[in-house]
Amino acid sequence: MNLREYIGLPIDRKENELSYKENEISVKRIFSIKIKDLQSYLKKEKWDEKEKVTEIYKVYEDVKAIEHKEVWELAIFDVLLINPIILGNECAKTISYYTSFADNGFHYPEIYQVAEGYAEFLLQKPETKHEKVKDAVMIRVQRFEILLVPPSYGVTIINPSDRKTVIARIRARSVEEIKVEFERTKGACYYRISDGKWDYNENFEEIAMLRLEPPQNRWKTIKRGFPIYASYAYNPKPLYALIEPDPSLFVI
Repeated sequence: MNLREYIGLPIDRKENELSYKENEISVKRIFSIKIKDLQSYLKKEKWDEKEKVTEIYKVYEDVKAIEHKEVWELAIFDVLLINPIILGNECAKTISYYTSFADNGFHYPEIYQVAEGYAEFLLQKPETKHEKVKDAVMIRVQRFEILLVPPSYGVTIINPSDRKTVIARIRARSVEEIKVEFERTKGACYYRISDGKWDYNENFEEIAMLRLEPPQNRWKTIKRGFPIYASYAYNPKPLYALIEPDPSLFVI
């Protein structure tokens, strides 16, 4: 499938991988997340050795057109390919994480856009400790729709469909993913069950009621129907809030 219209780069999806010309597109790293990597974040605890090598999703990190190399000095563009797999009774998902702190003392925000398929984003904001969640938000995102992850929110991306999902992401180049708290609680505060339900994660002490919010389909120069890669590559200045976070700009 040709994804150029939706990603903003000449990239195709061929079955379980992305295809591109290396003389046109630069990709720093490609890594695969399998059940063995994700099992500390899953409701189900025991997996046989054959199951453990099942690929859940793949990350293409630091993707850019060769000609845009200088534009992407401060930010990074990634592409995620999530397979439609049931994990015990959970839907396929990514490893949950918080982002690290920027120099101004706020966590880094992120911007996502679905390029193919469908995704559900579970965002959670803790009290003073991870096990007490004061805000839990679920956002359903279709192709071309946009989602902003505010500073201080953890994020889990879920593919509850029977199709592959391709997602684009922009964030600060210096960001780090902080996963240790989610590993301690075996994932996020809710589990997305394959029958359509959301189960409480009993490893948390307090969990806010899950609220449903729509995608944020217009933010600064980014809008629905236009690839976020192009929004940043051709006019990066309005998106510097990704580098120097201002929480007031990312309210959900």
